[in-house]
Amino acid sequence: MNREVPVGYPAREIALERILAQAMRFPDLDIAPFDPRIGTQLDARDAALARAIEYAVVRRYLTLIACIRPHLAKNWPMLEKPVQAALLAGAAQILFLDRVPAAAAVDASVEWTKRRLRPGAGGLVNAVLRKVAGSVAERIPASETCVGGAMHEMVTDHTLRNIVPLSDGGALRLTLDAFGEDSAAAISEKTSHARELILHWIGAFGFKETQRIALHDLVDAPLIITPYDAADPRLAERVTAHNDAGFGVWNGSHAELTTLLDEIPGLRVQDPTAASTVQILSGLPREPKVIVDLCAGRGTKTRQLAQMFPNATIFATDPEESRFAALVRMRDRYPNMRVLGPELLFREAAGKADLLLLDVPCSNSGVLARRPEARYRFTKGRTKSVIELQQKICDPAIGLLAAKGAVLYATCSIEHAENEAQARRLSNRHELSPILDRTVMPTGMPGEPPSSYRDGGFHALLAKA
Repeated sequence: MNREVPVGYPAREIALERILAQAMRFPDLDIAPFDPRIGTQLDARDAALARAIEYAVVRRYLTLIACIRPHLAKNWPMLEKPVQAALLAGAAQILFLDRVPAAAAVDASVEWTKRRLRPGAGGLVNAVLRKVAGSVAERIPASETCVGGAMHEMVTDHTLRNIVPLSDGGALRLTLDAFGEDSAAAISEKTSHARELILHWIGAFGFKETQRIALHDLVDAPLIITPYDAADPRLAERVTAHNDAGFGVWNGSHAELTTLLDEIPGLRVQDPTAASTVQILSGLPREPKVIVDLCAGRGTKTRQLAQMFPNATIFATDPEESRFAALVRMRDRYPNMRVLGPELLFREAAGKADLLLLDVPCSNSGVLARRPEARYRFTKGRTKSVIELQQKICDPAIGLLAAKGAVLYATCSIEHAENEAQARRLSNRHELSPILDRTVMPTGMPGEPPSSYRDGGFHALLAKA
């Protein structure tokens, strides 16, 4: 084909291919980082556009479908996947990337559909996206929707079926009712959460709290660093104080942060809720000599443990290859760390752990602002599988405990079945005495300052009698 491509087409083409792959997988979206520069010649600006498009689709997948649906002649599942991808990408730019001209978004989606599928399909995409663009009656700024603002109630009123809440606290007012009449369906679509998850939360937390959590998950979660010292000149211009003492919100670039983390060895990126899991250990009656971090991930809590207990030997492992490699790299900074494969760790540390950290896999329901792809895969069957996996990890791990050892069980979930119920099971099954447990609900709403943001999560401390 010799047709002239629309401006910005290369970036949008890469984003569209990624979104097509996501549409083929939905609701099991790919969680691998999306780097549009790999294998391409995109400059930094175009790469940022491609990432922004894919990010908007992942975060607002169900919202986008709801806003597209009134303009379709057939049901969404009946559309071919490339058509779905083109509509999602185009609508995401029209609705959520307000600096992108609607015409550019439409033209690129139409051109890609013609090339990827057939010319006739491009005509359908063109017609629908132009209707989506025409359905935006007003962009309401966050200053009018914040608490005390003239339109605050409009954003939180789930019965208004033409209001789209935005991550910055603002909203879109549409010319038509896009969202479901049913309360759970309306919250599900407005905030892009699986309807089954919303119904589950309503049963667990009540309607008002469910709406609050779902709106919280729209927030662009900030990068939070600790320990933060306002007097440190290296942090002064790029960090603002968080509401939790000792934490700061990073405002600089990722490249600057990487440099700073190298310059300040003790500095780490960590949300206050995650940090509080290890902080409770400061009250232990005796300092542990051997610590095992069995699900260490990339080692954020491992690093925190190494700093808190510099005289302890810390065994750390993770079954996933890239996370294990990150642990190996960290070992150079912390001589008290031993990074071993799971099997070797079980042999080396059996019966020796004064402290066993079990930061187990979970539904991620406390961190859905950071993990938006996890909003769509919630089902009762998946929850059961997660619980079984947690038990499969925890039960053999108890054999690592020393005679008077303690278990620190943690998740980034707010689900009772993954948290309190599992801690109670561990206590009963393995004769462990519960010392404390704590559930932290996520905080920070659209329009509120990043300093108020906190992930949700759970931790429990259990000890051998």
